[in-house]
Amino acid sequence: MSRVRRISRTRIIVLFWTAATLLAALEAVLVANWLVGKTSPRIYSSVEDIPAREIGMVLGTPEFSGGRPSPVLAGRLQAAAELYHAGKVKTLVVSGASRPEQFYDEISAMTRGLIALGVPEDAIVGDGKGLRTLDSILRMRDVFGYDDFISVSQRDHLERALYLSDHHGISTIGFESGIQPPGLYPDEWLGSAIRAPLSNVKAILDIAVNRRAKYPTER
Repeated sequence: MSRVRRISRTRIIVLFWTAATLLAALEAVLVANWLVGKTSPRIYSSVEDIPAREIGMVLGTPEFSGGRPSPVLAGRLQAAAELYHAGKVKTLVVSGASRPEQFYDEISAMTRGLIALGVPEDAIVGDGKGLRTLDSILRMRDVFGYDDFISVSQRDHLERALYLSDHHGISTIGFESGIQPPGLYPDEWLGSAIRAPLSNVKAILDIAVNRRAKYPTER
């Protein structure tokens, strides 16, 4: 009987700490989403409404299909091209990971995609060391000298980018992109819905530990 009681007590303790851990994790996600989501009013979805800036930054993504931009990235490129053709920006910085030795190059794919949408090559600047959102934001200021620009991505990503920018004293507004072609890739939305809340928590932690760009000065 005493052994049964010990097992029961152990199970109760394990269940208690499991529940407490899950509750703390949920609270962290909710708080992070609330903090990050406060930047939403500075995100525009209409090219007519967004204020003009000299520079736009297109945030990259590792999701590719068949060597071409994924539907998520294609949406960002389409939005960036709209900004350029509407005269809202004069230069577009494409920021992402470029590892040609590993046959992986977001920058080349993004550049080709923008050129195909009518953006001239001399209006495109590549940053192949924008490994994460934080890196892209900090490198815009510290490497390229831009501290007032339009960021282009999907809304949940932009909320995080603007939150990080605010913390580091960088002025940016967001232009919301969709997914191209729209409505055909529910898995893209599902992946974003799962990934975004956790990424928001990571953004809060990055600020808490004062994380910097991996390549703070290199072009």
